[in-house]
Amino acid sequence: MKTKKNSRKDSRGRQVGRITPKGREILASLAEAIEVEWAGIPIESRFTVRTVELPDEPAAYDAAAVRATRRKIGVSQAIFAHLMGVSAMLVRAWEQGQRPPARWARRLLDEVNRDPRHWRGMLRKAS
Repeated sequence: MKTKKNSRKDSRGRQVGRITPKGREILASLAEAIEVEWAGIPIESRFTVRTVELPDEPAAYDAAAVRATRRKIGVSQAIFAHLMGVSAMLVRAWEQGQRPPARWARRLLDEVNRDPRHWRGMLRKAS
């Protein structure tokens, strides 16, 4: 009679307790980084280190600023929502001051304000 080998599964039904080859590679790299740190070796001598500058925080947008941004490209709330990748209900909520735009949306609004002609250029006239 064959018996099933007991295996543990997480809440999503995935098997746990096994390490994949990529997992072993990651763990080995982490162990190497710890050794370098403990030995006082400059991290740049063993690993690629990149320094980047992050952009400033996006501007604050109240209801009037969102409406003014939309009007710069001359479109309805529904079309503006489509360009922004959000629902028309969300644009309405922004413009009525019921909900402030999230950071990612404010960054996108900054881009619209930076070059409204580009955003108008994405629109095609219906024939």
